[in-house]
Amino acid sequence: MTQPTETVAVLLAAGRGTRMRSHLPKPLVPLAGRGLVLRLLDAVNEAQVERSVVVVGYQAHLVQDALPDGVQTVLQEVRDGTASAVECARAASAGATDVLVFVGDSPLLSASSIERLIAHRRETGAQAAFLTSTFPIQLPYGRVIRDESGAFVDCIEERDCTPEQVEIREYLTSHYAFDADTLWRLLATIESHPTTGERYLTDILKAICDDGGTVVTVQADSWEELVGLNTPEEVAWAEDIWAQRHA
Repeated sequence: MTQPTETVAVLLAAGRGTRMRSHLPKPLVPLAGRGLVLRLLDAVNEAQVERSVVVVGYQAHLVQDALPDGVQTVLQEVRDGTASAVECARAASAGATDVLVFVGDSPLLSASSIERLIAHRRETGAQAAFLTSTFPIQLPYGRVIRDESGAFVDCIEERDCTPEQVEIREYLTSHYAFDADTLWRLLATIESHPTTGERYLTDILKAICDDGGTVVTVQADSWEELVGLNTPEEVAWAEDIWAQRHA
């Protein structure tokens, strides 16, 4: 008998967003009149994800007050990396069989990409799946490393890339679907980066492979929807994309 599934989306929205040069916390900086994290929540809801948990931090009360009813929040008191941020949401995600993780500054992410991400992980039986694309521009994102057959091998953060790896244009932008049991079991094994002191969720992908699991990739509808917004100039760029989509 097939076991029922429940999906929870964990949205990472604890950052201050200093480069935004805004009086608002980064998750509430508006795109087309609506906060970045709220735009992302719209896509999550359109994809019919059962539950959402938002990880808050800087000016948490403002973000909490802006969220719709029914969206649970958890506080990341010490902002020491994305792996730690996801761990904050463990208790709030109890009972879910599938855990999505999205970065809260990606308001262009589409419901259709989210739906395909969920479906592909389930259909393949992989322990993790993530959205990816080949970018026409260089961005400081993790590079996707594949073997000769094209299978995923690892993800290398830009700061740790060799000169050859820096030239890779297939990026991992931290939009994931996980088997919940695997995520929570291996998350605790992620260690702090020796230089930054932060714990990166990207490290769990290699941990899954080393554990005998499988990681698969899903091409997003467009590379633009995977771009995280960090500056007013990037928000203006995204406003143009949004206007073109909704013309």
